[in-house]
Amino acid sequence: MCTPCHTTSGWTPASLDHNITRFPLTGAHLAVACNQCHASGYTGTSTACVACHQTAATGVHDPDHTGLSSDCSQCHTTSGWKPATFDHNLTRFALTGAHQQVSCGHCHTNGYSGAPMQCDACHHTDYLGVIDPNHVSAGFSTDCASCHTTSGWKPASFDHGQTGFALTGAHRSVTCNSCHASGFTGTASACYACHGADYSGATNPNHALGNYPTLCEQCHTTSAWTPASYDHNLSGFPLTGAHTSVACNKCHITGFAGTPTACYACHAGDYTGVTDPNHVAAGFPTTCQRCHSTTGWIPASFDHSQSGFPLTGAHTTLSCNRCHANGYTGTPMECLACHGPDYDGATPDHTAAGFPTTCQTCHTTVAWKPANWDHDAQYFPIYSGAHKDKWGNCSECHVDPANYATFECILCHEHNQTSMDDKHKEEQGYHYLSTACYSCHPRGRH
Repeated sequence: MCTPCHTTSGWTPASLDHNITRFPLTGAHLAVACNQCHASGYTGTSTACVACHQTAATGVHDPDHTGLSSDCSQCHTTSGWKPATFDHNLTRFALTGAHQQVSCGHCHTNGYSGAPMQCDACHHTDYLGVIDPNHVSAGFSTDCASCHTTSGWKPASFDHGQTGFALTGAHRSVTCNSCHASGFTGTASACYACHGADYSGATNPNHALGNYPTLCEQCHTTSAWTPASYDHNLSGFPLTGAHTSVACNKCHITGFAGTPTACYACHAGDYTGVTDPNHVAAGFPTTCQRCHSTTGWIPASFDHSQSGFPLTGAHTTLSCNRCHANGYTGTPMECLACHGPDYDGATPDHTAAGFPTTCQTCHTTVAWKPANWDHDAQYFPIYSGAHKDKWGNCSECHVDPANYATFECILCHEHNQTSMDDKHKEEQGYHYLSTACYSCHPRGRH
């Protein structure tokens, strides 16, 4: 096809629109004679830059192109062979900071293939020359990026959090060699390793004499050695009430190891000094917490439910010594032990009547009177059945006030023995006696 280059005006001059090929002409290529590239003809001409620029590539010494990619377009443009630029981000080592100003040959002294990417490959001399701190004697890692950036070798910073010992508080402003005096390898992370002198020099309280633990972090923080505070909950003995304001050495007079947690260990003087009631004479237990709280030694209260004898009703307002006149050990729990006089002086006469001494059968803790006697269930139904509301006082049946074991039936039911004898003449064993009435009519029925 002649028309891509020739016109009908004439066979010459002729022109080709190179854009219709696979190699559009731009920049300096526009002014190049055709046979410069098509020296061997116009068919099968290579489009690779190096096909024409091989001599230019091999003749460059700054930098030496040997080993570089033959794709010239990575660094050069059609505007001109020079100046050239290379986008280092196309490699696995992007250039940032001061690296952007370094000449290529500074890192690629042995060529551009297989150039190492480890910082130490270029900065080993910097590593060896540092004396504050001395990287070699300190055993510093050769991974320079741990402390340095591409902005410059100095200043440098180290993320101490990567070590497992994050720097907080006052630790941030401490010089490295304060803790790493013997180097940076195997440095102890225990507080005492650096603060042994602080521990030994403490006098209020004296840590050494007090046998304080060397776990400084239990009381101190990284903000400062003082003030210090101790979370007593860590000890298994939480401080509450008045205990929170007590000086440590009040309880820890012999040191902080093995301090007893029993109240009596500190409060023996309080125990022996009490006179109302006298704890020693009364045989009180030494488990102070049963009556006292950490709020104060006084007032004290005792949960009587713990004794097996809960206090209810009028018992709750009685003074302790009313029942514990002989001490607090072995106090009887039977009502009669305290209520014997009430039993002996009661009306009706409990002793003469043969009443049981189990006072709780009729009485409650609300008060000794009134009393409730279950006459219907245990003896004779006078609150139910035919006798309900037929009597007013116990003495109507129990005519002998000195003996409630005796009773009379015929005083209310029949006053005529002849009539009663006649009615019962066919009843075997009949007698005109109240006890006989009860034997046949135990529930008061006909």
